Amino acid sequence: MRRRHFTSLLGAAGVGLWGGRAESAELLISDTHSHSMLRPQDQSCLKCELGDARVSLVSWALGSDGPFIQRLPNGAMQVNLKATPEQYREVYTRMLRGMGARIRRENLRLAKTSADVDLALAGELHLVLSTEGAHFLGGELAYLDTVYAQGVRQIGLGHFVEGDLLDIRTEMPKLGGLSAFGGEVIRRCNALGILVDLAHATDQAVAQALAISSQPMLWSHSNITRFASNWRSSGNQIMSISLDNAKVLASKGGVVGIWPSRFNFDNPNAYVEGLQAAIDMIGADHVAFGSDMQGLSPSATMMDNYSGLRSIVNLMLSKNMPEGVVRKVASENYARLLKAVFDGRTG
Repeated sequence: MRRRHFTSLLGAAGVGLWGGRAESAELLISDTHSHSMLRPQDQSCLKCELGDARVSLVSWALGSDGPFIQRLPNGAMQVNLKATPEQYREVYTRMLRGMGARIRRENLRLAKTSADVDLALAGELHLVLSTEGAHFLGGELAYLDTVYAQGVRQIGLGHFVEGDLLDIRTEMPKLGGLSAFGGEVIRRCNALGILVDLAHATDQAVAQALAISSQPMLWSHSNITRFASNWRSSGNQIMSISLDNAKVLASKGGVVGIWPSRFNFDNPNAYVEGLQAAIDMIGADHVAFGSDMQGLSPSATMMDNYSGLRSIVNLMLSKNMPEGVVRKVASENYARLLKAVFDGRTG
């Protein structure tokens, strides 16, 4: 969806792009999950797009199982191959190398410390190197130290291909939730200062992970559902964190990133209402933007660039959402979570 299309949706919803009591240009944006411009053939200027929308902190996520899954015409994902650990490691290494090349070409900066996050909160763009799925570990706990040295500061434990860390929401459970190795990975991430992302994990796996983690955790993208779901569920429930787990995650200082996805919301007004509903359920300190930018099919997303997320900030203000709350959701909550995990590093 292009910028013009998103703006027309705002107009159709009865709220102008710059309507309301305040213009949002001074409010920065953070995003807990993005694949923006990760395709090798996309040579657009990532720094330009993020800078134009005043985005200052982005989790830039590679998927090591990406080559082994296929998007179907209806937007669903199909697993084509369960690869070997060596294949996953090769994909991870190749994608990380490509991200590094873009970072150098555009003179981008990584958020690796709390000081870096503070710079992002002051308006200086920083990327959080992230993964969606940790298949590349291949059962090797020590490889996490290598990953940390490479600059990765956020790891999603699961994605669409089954792994050895935990059960995922879109496949029949086989591990009883979180595996013993999954628990070891969480503990090592806690010690290193790597933020653990639980998106795509089953309710059982999330509950177990929250019980053993000594650091606050992230659910980077989807929604909160009042009812538990499983791999047989359909519609928006299958990908959403349960309210019970979201409350525990929030009580431990964690954050839930809300998807601007048509699986959950029909239009921008509905998305803002969804953000407010999440705030009502778990508190304003624990809700953030989780765009999954360019990770959703074009028919399933409200936006394919960050001008759309900037428009959401304007819409939140126009609906008289308190500016302090908008600031938390738009930028501060994700930054606070990262700083807590980075500062909790024990080595």
